Amino acid sequence: MRKKLIGEYGLFESSVAVLFFGFFCYLNYLFFKGVYDGGVVTEEIYFMIVFMNLVGLVIVFLPILTKKAEGVSNEKVKIFLDLPDKDSKFTFSAISGFLSDQALAAFLATLLIFTGKQVFENFGGVIAAFYVMVLFVAAIVLGCLSLVRFITHFAKHHGALYTLAALLSTGVMFAFFNAGLKMAA
Repeated sequence: MRKKLIGEYGLFESSVAVLFFGFFCYLNYLFFKGVYDGGVVTEEIYFMIVFMNLVGLVIVFLPILTKKAEGVSNEKVKIFLDLPDKDSKFTFSAISGFLSDQALAAFLATLLIFTGKQVFENFGGVIAAFYVMVLFVAAIVLGCLSLVRFITHFAKHHGALYTLAALLSTGVMFAFFNAGLKMAA
């Protein structure tokens, strides 16, 4: 049985939550210190501070979300993600499905930059930060779920092959995501 330090958080989750919470408190301190010292607060600074705080909240609350997700049955998740069975064959459609999912995540990243600029210009930094955060999380989740589906094909093989497939496919995921971000920038 795991020792729980903060609510449902174990040692690792508590450490991550406290570390990120401290980091974001420090960023907010710097922001408010700058405002107090007479600094000019532009829409870009509002965007940055709101976006960083939203990212921080997601990271701080990730262990809680993980605990809530444990209540969902594994069979429902397996059906929803269309995870392959242990005896399923590795086919071309698995590769093309992974690549198309990664392309969709990259497209969302491109859309995030392109439309995020327009939202920023039309509605300001605070609204743009919320908008960009939603698309950012959607793109990351889509890319990661696709990655999980793909590397599940290799879970039945030797650990070295599984590790190699996981590393290579993670590299592909980040390459697609970065390409999408750079195309719109």
